[in-house]
Amino acid sequence: MNIVGQQQIANLFEVSRETIDSWQNEGMPVAVRGGPGVSSEYNSRACVDWLVNRELHKAQAVRPQDRLARAQAEKVEMENAERRALLIPASEVEPIMTEAVVAARIGLLDAVQRLARDMPADPIGREEMLQAEFEAFLHRLADWAGAGYDDADEDVVNAR
Repeated sequence: MNIVGQQQIANLFEVSRETIDSWQNEGMPVAVRGGPGVSSEYNSRACVDWLVNRELHKAQAVRPQDRLARAQAEKVEMENAERRALLIPASEVEPIMTEAVVAARIGLLDAVQRLARDMPADPIGREEMLQAEFEAFLHRLADWAGAGYDDADEDVVNAR
């Protein structure tokens, strides 16, 4: 719907005529530009769309001060989490995780030979044996506390 005159479009948005002037300078669409003694016409739908997009853009814009404040807040949060031992440096976690992966690999490789040797001939027995083996492996993995290898694991590592 076209609205004639700055005052009418200002009334629609409940703002002053000065605000409409400012918005026009920022790019608010004018359907038909007026002149001296002739009112401009505005398409209300186009003006509403423009205003919504303008406000969305303003809300999404990140100012350098906002970015700096967010970075500082994140730094403080990380320092607090580290003091409370909720955050551990990667350099401390990596050796423990590497040890866990190596222990899991050794356990799986060891299981291959044992399973091949002890595998029952019947399909149900094979399935039950594999199920028990994988459940035991998953329990050992879940219970693993990073305490290191047991003696048998260490012998396997040294033999390779």
